[in-house]
Amino acid sequence: MKLRTAVTLALSFLSCSAFAQSQSTQPVPPGGAPLQWMAVSIHQMDPAHENNASASDQANGLSEKGAPLASLISQAYNFGIMPMRDDEVEGLPGWAKSARYDVEARVAPEDVPAYKKLSDLSTADTITAFKTRTYTGQMLMEQQLLIERFHLKMHWTTGERNVYMLTEAKGGAKVKTTESDPNHGTLSFSSGKINGKAVPIVFFASILEMPADRKIVDKTGLTGSYDMDLHFSSSNLGATSNTDSNDPDLFTALQEQLGLKLQPAKMTIPILVVDHIDPPSDN
Repeated sequence: MKLRTAVTLALSFLSCSAFAQSQSTQPVPPGGAPLQWMAVSIHQMDPAHENNASASDQANGLSEKGAPLASLISQAYNFGIMPMRDDEVEGLPGWAKSARYDVEARVAPEDVPAYKKLSDLSTADTITAFKTRTYTGQMLMEQQLLIERFHLKMHWTTGERNVYMLTEAKGGAKVKTTESDPNHGTLSFSSGKINGKAVPIVFFASILEMPADRKIVDKTGLTGSYDMDLHFSSSNLGATSNTDSNDPDLFTALQEQLGLKLQPAKMTIPILVVDHIDPPSDN
C-alpha cells in the first residue's frame, strides 16, 4: 500500500492510504506491525529544483524528491488515493504549505521482506482499512517519521464541508464489471480523461476530486471492481489543454458515459488538525 506525493498521469489504485483509529485499538495493523527505520535523511529542497520533484518505490523504504510537507502528512494519515485537500487540514503553518523536502528512509536489510508486506497490501485489505479507518503498518511508520523529525502533534475533529455525493444516475450505472484481476487494477488521470481497469468505485470517486475540485463521497452502493473510460471537456476546470474538445463537461460526461452523478451537498467529514509542527531536525 504505497502512496506517493505528486499526482502523476498514471496512478495505481493500490497506491492508497487510510486514516484514523489509534494504534492502541489495533494491535496488528493491516500489513503487519510497523518496523523501525534504520536510517532517515531529510533535507529541504532547493527551490530552484522544485520542477524536479519525484517519488519512487523502494523495496527497503521511502524515496521522495521535492515532497511538500502537506503531502507527507497526507500519505501518513489520509483516507483516499489523492492528497488531502486544503479544507481537510487545519492548523498547518504557511512555511509547511510551501516548503518541499527530499526524504530518504530505509529499513534494515533483514526487515526488507516484512516491509514489502507492509507496502503491498491487497485491494481487499486496503478497502477494509478504508472502511474501518484503520492505520496500516506502513502509515504508522510514516507517522513516526513525522513525529520524530518534524515534532508533529495532531488530532482529528469533524467539520461541515461542501462536497459532492457520487450516486447512480437515472437509469443506473453503466460501468463494466471487470474481467481483469481485481487485485492488480490501474487508474490513470490526464486532462479530460480518466481510465481505469479493475477499479473500486471508492477509488474512482477519490480521483474525481481533482477535476471536480471538491471532496467526493461515494454513495453509489457499488461494491465490485470496474473498467471505465471517461472523457470530458476540461475547459471549465482551469485546464490548459483539451480546451478544443467537443466532449461534454465532467458532470454531463459522468451521467452519459458511466451512468453516475455528482450531487452537491453539505456533509460532516473528518478534519485533521495540526497542533504543532517544526522544520525538520538536523540529520
